[in-house]
Amino acid sequence: MSFITTWKRRKEKKYKILYKSGPSTLALIFAGMALALWGIFALLSSYPIGLYFYYSVVPNTTQLLSQALRETSNQMVKQYTSDQVKAVEPDVNVEINKDISLPEGHYLNIPSIGVDTVIWEGELDNYDKALHKGVWRVSDFGSPAEASAKEGGRPVILAAHRFGYLDWTQEYRLKNSFYELPKLKNGDVVEIVWDQRRYTYQVQRIEEATEISDYSSDLIMYTCKFLVSPIRIFVYATLTE
Repeated sequence: MSFITTWKRRKEKKYKILYKSGPSTLALIFAGMALALWGIFALLSSYPIGLYFYYSVVPNTTQLLSQALRETSNQMVKQYTSDQVKAVEPDVNVEINKDISLPEGHYLNIPSIGVDTVIWEGELDNYDKALHKGVWRVSDFGSPAEASAKEGGRPVILAAHRFGYLDWTQEYRLKNSFYELPKLKNGDVVEIVWDQRRYTYQVQRIEEATEISDYSSDLIMYTCKFLVSPIRIFVYATLTE
């Protein structure tokens, strides 16, 4: 038997063994990891497209979400006035001095989730215009300049969309809405600049519910959990300085 014939038979035998045994376990693990990472990337990158498709199919979604936030605020007004201490007249907190280096107006800053936005005013019959811009201070409740809730004042209540509107970019959504509100943790800092005074709050509790459970908190923030759901995400915070 010639050398070439022997070499060919050995090569054929080697490939038959490889074919029968299939790919190694390690190769399968790496292939699975690659597919999983690709799937995660595809899911994350498809969010704006998916949101656009959903809003196109159900064009009144943002209106329904705004109405849901307003209904929650209406429930809060009724519950607060019937079950809680009556609201006191505004009383500027003299312990927090005006800082002329701060901007005039009303602003919200939550460093841990990247929110850095204006707080918009709007009555209950004009809430949607404020929500379209971002964070809305629910009327009929307090402002940072009033006595704190623990002193008998009304809590500051802020509401905003999570998913927003089609004309919002993802960058705008992250800075001006409560898209990342569920990521807040106990102890996180929330800052409100109100007429050149800085009010600092500390998150005490985050919960999912259909209505507010604690009006003694100085600051309450809430948003919808899903596009269509009665569940809200509520964040309760206490004024620290």
